[in-house]
Amino acid sequence: MMIETKIMNLSAPFDYIYCNGELGKHIGTLIVTKATWNEEGEYELETHSHPIVQYWNSPKGTVWNQAELRDCEVLCNDDDKRVDVDTFGLLCYQRYNQLTNEAEETQTETLADSTSDVAISLKEGLRHYSIGFRNDDNEKPFELCVEVNKCHEGYYALTMDPGAIFFNITEETMDQLAASLKEEREYWEDFFDHTIRIKYSPESSLAIGFVENI
Repeated sequence: MMIETKIMNLSAPFDYIYCNGELGKHIGTLIVTKATWNEEGEYELETHSHPIVQYWNSPKGTVWNQAELRDCEVLCNDDDKRVDVDTFGLLCYQRYNQLTNEAEETQTETLADSTSDVAISLKEGLRHYSIGFRNDDNEKPFELCVEVNKCHEGYYALTMDPGAIFFNITEETMDQLAASLKEEREYWEDFFDHTIRIKYSPESSLAIGFVENI
């Protein structure tokens, strides 16, 4: 068996990448090539590309040896340090599922109770690199699907979209629910610096005439 390694240094503008809950500036790639011969005597070549990233609090490069470059998501680059809101939501959903599956396999407690926990953590990482969210003036509002209905405790509002925003609000009256839902929407609008329009699921018969423009 023969193993060769090569470091490919990148130049500006650098990409900011995300994988396995880690965020960093992609400054290079470690290419590992392994040549072997199988039992039939046939030559086989295997290549792995591991990102080298620079963290916000360190000038040195760090190899992500547990991540392949193909598995990383490019969030943005130095020319436009903004992340698409929908992409951010999808990453939070995927990361939450990854943490949940890992907790089930190892029979340990999950590190995130909801996608919102992942979103708050990831946004903190973005802040260290001065990365914001894409929110051009001509963009349409971010739509959030919510189910509103009766329950044993009174009434509830539950997010239905797989994404960064998750809440399950329960209140005794519809007026209280409307106030809580408005407060929740305002929190996430401030979080994303992005207008959010709530749309109601087909099951939300109670939502007819209920805070239509909340």
